[in-house]
Amino acid sequence: MSEKKICDNTSVGVIALDDQGRILLVERRKFPFGWAPPFGHCDDHGYGSAAFREFEEKTGLQIVGAPMPLIPKNPRKNLKCRRGGQYHDWQIFEVNWKGELKPSRNETKDAKWHTIEEICELAEKTRNYVGRMRALSNPAIPASVSGPTMETLEREWQTNPGLELVWCQFFRELCII
Repeated sequence: MSEKKICDNTSVGVIALDDQGRILLVERRKFPFGWAPPFGHCDDHGYGSAAFREFEEKTGLQIVGAPMPLIPKNPRKNLKCRRGGQYHDWQIFEVNWKGELKPSRNETKDAKWHTIEEICELAEKTRNYVGRMRALSNPAIPASVSGPTMETLEREWQTNPGLELVWCQFFRELCII
């Protein structure tokens, strides 16, 4: 039995581009659901070390050379994680890579190279989902209506998600979308 990991409140994200300028996104198998560049907790390793580990673990690809740090406007994001954290301090890297894409079956449902236009479409899907969930959280809507509708929306999201919320924020801050 594996030991439950505790959130160390640090995360790393890795942006990789192919020769056509598309960005590699993975569809997460675990909460929080959605499409995102490869990322994960640092687990008390340095950000750089975690970038190498998470990228290879999620994609089967290897980072070549030194990762280039990208500086978001707000590297601290206040979003819950499944390990119990309430926020994460992030470092994001752009990397060169080599190898054949072989996504982790434990961590990912899918992995694909996406154009900026496709990422914008995923971000719009996320905005719509978040807006609908917030609207249903209105206390004026009876729980008998909002509860089942929220459950349906969540099932639909898990089946066909958009861009993970934190990455909507980062891609805007980094002027990618």
